[in-house]
Amino acid sequence: MKKILAMLLAVTLSAGTLAGCGGTKEAGKTADGKIFLSISNWPDPDSSPESYKTQMEKKAAFEEKYPDIHIEPDHWSYDIQTFAAKAEGGTLPIVYSTFATEVKKIIELGYSADITEVMKKYDYYDMISDEIMTQISRDGKVYMVPGSLYTLGLVMNMNLFREAGLVNPDGTPMFPETFDDVRSMAKTITEKTGKAGFIFPTTGNGGGWNFTALAWNFGGTFMEETEDGWKSTFASPEVVSALQWLKDMKWEDGSMPATTLVSNDDTTKMVGTDQAAMYIAHPGQVDLLVSQYGMDFDAIGYAKMPAGPERHVTLLGGGYTCIAPNATPEQIDAAFKWLEFNGSMPRFELPEDVKKRIYSDYETKAAENRGVIGIDDISLWSEEEATRKYKNELNNQFRNVKPEMVASYNDKSGVELQAEEPQKAQDLYATLDSCLQEVLTNKDADCMQVLEKAAADFQNNHLNNVK
Repeated sequence: MKKILAMLLAVTLSAGTLAGCGGTKEAGKTADGKIFLSISNWPDPDSSPESYKTQMEKKAAFEEKYPDIHIEPDHWSYDIQTFAAKAEGGTLPIVYSTFATEVKKIIELGYSADITEVMKKYDYYDMISDEIMTQISRDGKVYMVPGSLYTLGLVMNMNLFREAGLVNPDGTPMFPETFDDVRSMAKTITEKTGKAGFIFPTTGNGGGWNFTALAWNFGGTFMEETEDGWKSTFASPEVVSALQWLKDMKWEDGSMPATTLVSNDDTTKMVGTDQAAMYIAHPGQVDLLVSQYGMDFDAIGYAKMPAGPERHVTLLGGGYTCIAPNATPEQIDAAFKWLEFNGSMPRFELPEDVKKRIYSDYETKAAENRGVIGIDDISLWSEEEATRKYKNELNNQFRNVKPEMVASYNDKSGVELQAEEPQKAQDLYATLDSCLQEVLTNKDADCMQVLEKAAADFQNNHLNNVK
């Protein structure tokens, strides 16, 4: 969840940094009068030297085109634990990226500037889809720039699938269509290979995040808005059935790992090192299988979310770029220039210099084996938008995974898309983590009792505080 957002670029401004450049926070300028724009999520020169080099070249080209703007690299990225202090202290980055689950809170607390007029000035206002516009606007005013979208799918370790004989006669993946298929295949893989057939996170909010999407397919809901406020709804037979599905895989089938206190990072590592065969993940996590664990491209299969007994739905998540409310009009305009220069904004026509930079990003990703190229996901903009069309071309040119290995995920036909839960989502995920831990470490745990207690706690500690 966090890693895909770390790919977004933001701009960081702090009083201390500006003082070092001889400017002031209020002025938003350097000592020699340039507009000060510090960019967060800048690659680290030690851990990502090639990416850092590419980004520094991009900085030099930008400053040559806009000599009145100074770009200051910064490695800070959005973090829930540090955000509140920055927001309350008035030291938020001028431009920063955030999770989809944080959008409502940030807008309501006034931590993102009104960028409506700038969006219109650059002709982006009318290019945003209606679905996205409802997320980033209030009362006709826009407060965020769409940054990224992704949907969850099912990753398959084809090394283990092949060893278990779960491939088609032509060697293509035998994609599971339902969660019953997932359970059956997981059990077979464990019996044939001795490895975990399926792995599910339970810590760091990753478990709860995945579990909401799983439970939707079983007909579950987690909250509803009533005349008396928001009410928790997940102490239900539908959510129980989803939790019981996981519990049965652990205790009846033995197809989940012995160690169940695992994070999203742990699930990626176990699949990437042939210790587990399947897990639910977004495309950014699939990239990590290659970049961090050196997984062979032919060992990766990617399926759309399997169907449940009641629905066929997947989570639609993503991130947005915000501009802090204390940014000057000049800084806001400069930030849009950077986002445009960086290829992050939509176009009906794509300038050659922008095409070169996007091409360079693909070329670097391919050369460094930084991830899978050839996965298609939901677009923020129209399919006719120039950047989208060009990236589709580059996906084919630099493709490093066979189309048949990701055909199911790229198809997505018949799958509903659902946004993350609307209130206190991160708190909900933490609450659900504890439920998962209980049933996966205690074979005698009663799923309904576990959920009843958790739902009551979530109501009293979180939903009752929603204004």
